[in-house]
Amino acid sequence: MVVRVNFTLLALMSIMLLVGGCSSTKLYKDVLAHNLEVNSKTDSVKATLDIYSVGAQCASEYLGTVALDRSSIELGIAMEKPSYLIVGFANSSFWSNSSGFISYDFTLLPRKAFRYEADVSYIDDIYNVTVYEVSQFTGKKREMEAAELRNCHG
Repeated sequence: MVVRVNFTLLALMSIMLLVGGCSSTKLYKDVLAHNLEVNSKTDSVKATLDIYSVGAQCASEYLGTVALDRSSIELGIAMEKPSYLIVGFANSSFWSNSSGFISYDFTLLPRKAFRYEADVSYIDDIYNVTVYEVSQFTGKKREMEAAELRNCHG
């Protein structure tokens, strides 16, 4: 039995898989008033922010992903409603055929008269995420505690 392989078709399918991917990632539709600024500083990793709304009985709904590919990104998060946010750091090395992923997750309940800042960094294999609530009246900045979705009481 002779098996013929169409290398052109195989190459085209491989490219389509690489470009299209097999993930269910969708871009976050940033249509709300900007109340969250994400400042990122990373070396050799790709950082993303996954955004979920949190509803009754703490059920989450995936709203989309924002690539943290600039030093500062502003976006809108629903006011007075909890959001579940996941900062993801992904790295890969073609030469060593390795990859890794680490994430930091927190819930955020944006309040009126405040804006929010998240400082995201991954430098020298150390990651850090710090979230601040900033008064729009006084400018006073308060570091927020990380709250995980599994601690939700709905």
